[in-house]
Amino acid sequence: MNTLTQPIPVTSTPLSRIVAPYLLELRMELLRLLRTPAFALPMFLLPLGTYVLFAFAVAGEAVAKDHDTGRFMFAGFSLMAVTMASLFACCPNLALEREQGLLTLKRAQPAPPGAWLTAKIGAGVVSGAIAYLPILVIAAVTGQAHLTATQLAAMSAVFIVGTLPFCAFGVMLGSLCSGSAAPGFANLAYLPGLYLSGTFFPLPQAMHFQTVFWPHFHLNQLAFAAADVAKFRWIPVEMALAALLGFSFLCGMVAYYRLKQRG
Repeated sequence: MNTLTQPIPVTSTPLSRIVAPYLLELRMELLRLLRTPAFALPMFLLPLGTYVLFAFAVAGEAVAKDHDTGRFMFAGFSLMAVTMASLFACCPNLALEREQGLLTLKRAQPAPPGAWLTAKIGAGVVSGAIAYLPILVIAAVTGQAHLTATQLAAMSAVFIVGTLPFCAFGVMLGSLCSGSAAPGFANLAYLPGLYLSGTFFPLPQAMHFQTVFWPHFHLNQLAFAAADVAKFRWIPVEMALAALLGFSFLCGMVAYYRLKQRG
């Protein structure tokens, strides 16, 4: 007797079911950040407030007379907004969850591996974009940045993508520090770069040698290159891009081995 065999149909998982757990984790992470006043208020209001204070109240006349001053201040405070929000969106919560053993619990749940980490990085990018958006709107409406719409769009794209190295930095710090110490170490590692990289004001000639050691400087260089602002460009685009990629890779590797060892 001949047995008729039928091939077993191969069913593929719909893309929506694959993406859904990541989107859910991202949504929960964003809700937690936005519902935490200790994070949301300083991250979203401090860059905007300082930009309005210095670009309009303190140096308003200088910005009106010198267009390069307006571009320099817009780039500096925009960089502060995207990088600070992305760093602190990833670092303290990760450190606290690791210390409390929540990462071990998440690994035991029926969720895609790494969904929680993808959500943290995604939340960092979105937080940076939210912090940057009010500065962009004010600069576009008032013309205080003295940039065309094309230049603003190019700089915005660089700033949003530029959150990723600082997300990696935050994940690395969160994997190394305890929950209580993470905010302090994040400030200690981040704030000097804002000033020593020349982001807010031109540095003396004697201090130029050390700017290349700060990721803030390289992101600023890429933003000026994207907007075709030649006055504040000091290194080739390729060097700035390579430095940020190397920085991201180094932070990612340190975080990977640390989380793999201790969770």
